[in-house]
Amino acid sequence: MQIAQQLNNAEWCGNCDPTGMLGLVEKLPEQCKEAERIARSLPLPKLSQLRQVVILGMGGSAIGGDLVRALAESEAQLPIIVNRDYNIPYYVGADSLVIASSYSGNTEETLAAYAAARERKAHIIAIATGGELAQRAIADGYTLVRIPGGISPRAAIGYSFVPLLVLMERLGILPSQVAALAEMVAVLENQRQRYGMQSELANNPAKQLAAKLVNKAPLILGTYGWPGMAAYRWKCQINENSKAPAFWNVFPELNHNETVGWEHPAEVTSRLHVVLLRDKYDNTRLARRIDVTKDIMSSYAGGISEFMSEGESAVARLFSLIYPGDFTSVYLAYLHGADPTPVKAIDRLKGELAKI
Repeated sequence: MQIAQQLNNAEWCGNCDPTGMLGLVEKLPEQCKEAERIARSLPLPKLSQLRQVVILGMGGSAIGGDLVRALAESEAQLPIIVNRDYNIPYYVGADSLVIASSYSGNTEETLAAYAAARERKAHIIAIATGGELAQRAIADGYTLVRIPGGISPRAAIGYSFVPLLVLMERLGILPSQVAALAEMVAVLENQRQRYGMQSELANNPAKQLAAKLVNKAPLILGTYGWPGMAAYRWKCQINENSKAPAFWNVFPELNHNETVGWEHPAEVTSRLHVVLLRDKYDNTRLARRIDVTKDIMSSYAGGISEFMSEGESAVARLFSLIYPGDFTSVYLAYLHGADPTPVKAIDRLKGELAKI
């Protein structure tokens, strides 16, 4: 734990983070408020007789769609699908609302899917900072939700999530989200005090978990629906910020396969640290299932940590499970001696594809 004490040293952490990823994480509450203001200030087209909503996106721009889709399952008037591909489903047509989300505006898969949706005469709304997507949306006469640029897409989760949720509300697909978003911001502000840089290691669960994850591979487990999407967000943040492998799965499905795979080999399972993301309103049977699974894994795993949701609305509870993962991933990057911002492997891949 000696090196972990460095997480209390703001100067040392700042040297590990020259482009300020932690600062962006700490500004998430303000980002969410700004994103809501932007999404509520735009005129929207009047749409009727829609059969489905299809959200186009990749990576950090798509996670907002995943979260909205998972949240909407119990309330939405229409099915919501997240499309991560160059192609779009056969059923997309004139009765579909397609929301193309690309932070840079230049994501090639999203641009290809946008072109296909336009050809199918779907209703289209674009979310971007600029780039080719913004130019096309303006030229084609579609609504553009222009969000602030200059940060990594994964640090812009407020801009990728909140406008989508507000659009769903304003188009009548979801009920009012005003109170839920206000509660979410309040929960995030409270958590920032607990997980942020000013909170010392002894009192900071995110810093403590980062120390436990050094030389371990995290396995993040949620339950089906939005807690599972929170687990996926943790996985992606650890991949990109911490430059480390991470894995995720969901209850109850994992009890029908993965639970059996913990017995061998011990040298592998002992290097896994399980992170359980739990909702305080899990039903009794699901909660018991998680407790039993935890007991089984404790004989094999290198460690187990838990985070419980906070707040009352599903939106607040969801982000209360996401936020500690964002902090943990940055602190783990520091302990790895890695700058959390660059994603050299992704940049290399894009460079090679650009040659084609």
